[in-house]
Amino acid sequence: MIATNNIRFGHSGEVNRSDLLDLLIAGDSHWNPDISGLFLFGRRLAARAVSENAPNSLVMTSLLSKSCQFVASGTISDEGWTGDSLLASGSYDWLLSNLGEAVAETIRLQPTTKRFLATVVPNYFRQLHIESQRRLFMDGGFMTHIERSNFCSNRYHTNAMTIARWADSLRDTFIDTPDMEFFFPFIDIPASV
Repeated sequence: MIATNNIRFGHSGEVNRSDLLDLLIAGDSHWNPDISGLFLFGRRLAARAVSENAPNSLVMTSLLSKSCQFVASGTISDEGWTGDSLLASGSYDWLLSNLGEAVAETIRLQPTTKRFLATVVPNYFRQLHIESQRRLFMDGGFMTHIERSNFCSNRYHTNAMTIARWADSLRDTFIDTPDMEFFFPFIDIPASV
């Protein structure tokens, strides 16, 4: 387990940018390939965001979307997360207060986005890997009409769908991915959120 002192949800001061960068580098080089793989996939998503000329908030969200629980807790561990666990753990509050609504909401919507796409896009569910199909049902399964309406009413749902589509396109491809340091200029920590 790797921990940083200044990044904690519940920490009263503002987040320290250099600690956030240190945590991203630590996760990226973690000995556990499942954990370092999450950070690598985040880099791949962020590279896609950069190639699409996405705004910094979407690049940062892409970079953090698979590893947000580590960033918000300040600790690298092997626990999984869902949109609900992000809220329950306090990680969402940390993301919101330190990185802003666009990043926090887009990350929170990630598990729900898969449910939405599986519900409204023909054959989307069949194209998911078996583990993603299982996860989708653990997260609530196909959406009801009310759930679809609620999802679409969130102003960040298009950001979440964009990241999900990028993630789907990267699943079975191998591309050169820039080192973590390449993304540092895209990491904005808002002065006041």
